[in-house]
Amino acid sequence: MSDEQYHYPVVSDNLPKHIKKGHQLVFSRQDLSAREADMFALMIAHMKANDWDKSTPHYEFTSHQLSEWLGVESKHIGSNLSPVASRLASRKIGIKVETGKGDIEFDYRPLFKHIAYKNGTLTMVPNDMLKSEYIEYNQGFALINTRNFFDVKKEYSKRLYELLSRFKDKGFEMHQQKLDELKGVFGLLDETGKLKKDKSSFKNNSVFMKRCIRESIKELTEHPQIRKELLFLEGENGEKGFEVIKKGRTITGIKFLFRWIKLGTVDELNQHDALKTIRELELKRLQNNIKLTEVELEALAIAYRYVGKEGHALKVEESLSKRHLYKREETISSEQEELDSLLEKIDTLSEISENPDY
Repeated sequence: MSDEQYHYPVVSDNLPKHIKKGHQLVFSRQDLSAREADMFALMIAHMKANDWDKSTPHYEFTSHQLSEWLGVESKHIGSNLSPVASRLASRKIGIKVETGKGDIEFDYRPLFKHIAYKNGTLTMVPNDMLKSEYIEYNQGFALINTRNFFDVKKEYSKRLYELLSRFKDKGFEMHQQKLDELKGVFGLLDETGKLKKDKSSFKNNSVFMKRCIRESIKELTEHPQIRKELLFLEGENGEKGFEVIKKGRTITGIKFLFRWIKLGTVDELNQHDALKTIRELELKRLQNNIKLTEVELEALAIAYRYVGKEGHALKVEESLSKRHLYKREETISSEQEELDSLLEKIDTLSEISENPDY
């Protein structure tokens, strides 16, 4: 096939604001280094469904674009990215497949048909066997802030950021995640579902919790932009951003505790708006003794961050965390009361009907 028959979508010099990643890709098993994840994300960010209308698309990125977007000096592009492209060319990802019997299996496929860095140009050709996973969003998708994703340094932090980005809409809560499934998402398992040989240190769950969960949450919390959009809440055990689910003494799952702040970012404010928000909400709270709503607390935290009052912002966020815990305790208490009432009615009916056999 000649070059003329290939389809090369136009790649703008403007970096897309978001990476739109389908649910299947987000929850796939993949083991990419931080730089490999950046290069893969670069292609996904530019990919549109109609790119596939003619044939498998070929994406080309110039050394100038790569230098600007990935933060690599132009003179070091080749030495930095060529070996990364070589490794990325052989990477596979495991797509979750539910069998007719209800069992869960993983189908491993290569990410690319071809990838190369040559003559100052990176060419990426996605595997057409993954076409539906690339462009179909019927199961939902993650809308990932591109610039923030590139800024995150560690591979596990990047993975957690895109995972949490799948649940920005408050109507789609992230349920507790099974520990084994999370280990797959973080790239620790092989095609048989066993721990990879080079990941043997993760056999101890405490290592997984430290490196993949706690350190990732810490990096995201400390990122100057991400902490303006993503708020991690404190759990009952004092851990920030998550609670562990246990069966006996064994950790079986994790419940992530977080909120996406959707009132606009600090970049959309100005000094006047920030001061006005602080003045109005603090006077409402202090002079009128009115309890602020969660939406108002989010706005107040954003305003404090804008004017550089990090300590005040953290106090507001702590209040949000306490509110979240109180709500959960109320829900649990209410559900227990409902269960007790139901059992009481069942006992009464059993006595009246002489407790027939089931």
